[in-house]
Amino acid sequence: MTSPHAASAMPSRRSSRGRPRTRPRPGLTPEVIATAGRKLIEREGLEALTMRAVAAELDTAAASLYRHIADRDALLLAILEQIAAGLPVEVPGRTPKRRLYNRLVAAHDYMAAHVWVLHILIRGELVAENAFAFSDACLSDFLAAGLTPRRASTAFRACWHLTIGELLEGHPLEPPMEPSQRSLALTHIDPEELPALARIRELDRSAGQDDFTTAVDALLTAFLP
Repeated sequence: MTSPHAASAMPSRRSSRGRPRTRPRPGLTPEVIATAGRKLIEREGLEALTMRAVAAELDTAAASLYRHIADRDALLLAILEQIAAGLPVEVPGRTPKRRLYNRLVAAHDYMAAHVWVLHILIRGELVAENAFAFSDACLSDFLAAGLTPRRASTAFRACWHLTIGELLEGHPLEPPMEPSQRSLALTHIDPEELPALARIRELDRSAGQDDFTTAVDALLTAFLP
């Protein structure tokens, strides 16, 4: 049986304020934290991401997260790197144009499931370095097709901006209420005042808007010799 003196000599498990000392949770890693943050964003939206919310997701204290992730921006960067790891690099295709087409379409389809990432990227504050492999592969194919480095850079940026723009417009985080103000405004176009816009509007109604694959093929054809 432990004596009173021995018991008093044993180290206390509580702080002087009577609160349990935080201990690292076994198995907690930056990857586990990033995965939890990603699930939180996909379920509740980007604004829901806080260190405290992710800690609750993992059933641990926020202090445990800070041993692995410096702050919210570091957490966002880790999440971006998780997403960027899925961007296509090696794709089939005998010609640079076919490889570019396959890579851009695959990237578009992949990012359509993670459109919220684009709202981080367009702020221009964070970049996942492992996404550079995708950029390098695209630039390499433009160069292989005979473009100068300057022209290859312009072509790649144009294709990437097309991809981002189509995703942001065609895959909103929250679908708008129908009929939206925009759709109602388009129906009120006066053909005599805006003849070209009215003509295209009728074309879209009858044949449907060009999809991304048609647009990226046209853009590549315009750039490549």
